[in-house]
Amino acid sequence: MDIYFGILIASFAPSLSLTEILPFPLNVLLGPIMIGFGLAFFILSKKFLIKPRIGVVKFGRKRKVRKRRTMVVLSINIVILLILFLLRVSDIGGSFSLPFLIEGYLFLTVPLCIVAYFLQFTRLYIYGFLLGSGFFLADISSIIVPIPYNFLFTYLLLGGIIVIIGVTYLIRFLRKYPLPREET
Repeated sequence: MDIYFGILIASFAPSLSLTEILPFPLNVLLGPIMIGFGLAFFILSKKFLIKPRIGVVKFGRKRKVRKRRTMVVLSINIVILLILFLLRVSDIGGSFSLPFLIEGYLFLTVPLCIVAYFLQFTRLYIYGFLLGSGFFLADISSIIVPIPYNFLFTYLLLGGIIVIIGVTYLIRFLRKYPLPREET
């Protein structure tokens, strides 16, 4: 999951920075290609690495209720964020503007922290704060890294950090749960 999430974050980089630089089909397709690669890795790792070691997991009633609550809370959150977004881009909000750090935390960190809470996935809190800081870090890094490469630098760095954490957890998992030996 961590590796897929890291690749997903890294896939923001080309769409935020390279759309004007890359030729037409590649500038639009590079992000989705990266997401597809990450999704393929996620699905194949579940099939060939996870299932043979621990089998298929059936979630109980508590987990299903928690998942339903997550969906309700996230739906409410999305509606609120959509209203804030529409106020920002329309004339109704006037000069309504949020600093990058607050904007990132509102639109990215809060929803990820809600998901982390309900799914009891503690690393997602950290990933939420990393992702929420992305626009702010890209803005700061524009001092060193020229625009539009600052977004490329920031999101590849954030995605890379999460991928490294994911690879570490994958290696720990593979060592803890080796493949069962076949009896002859």
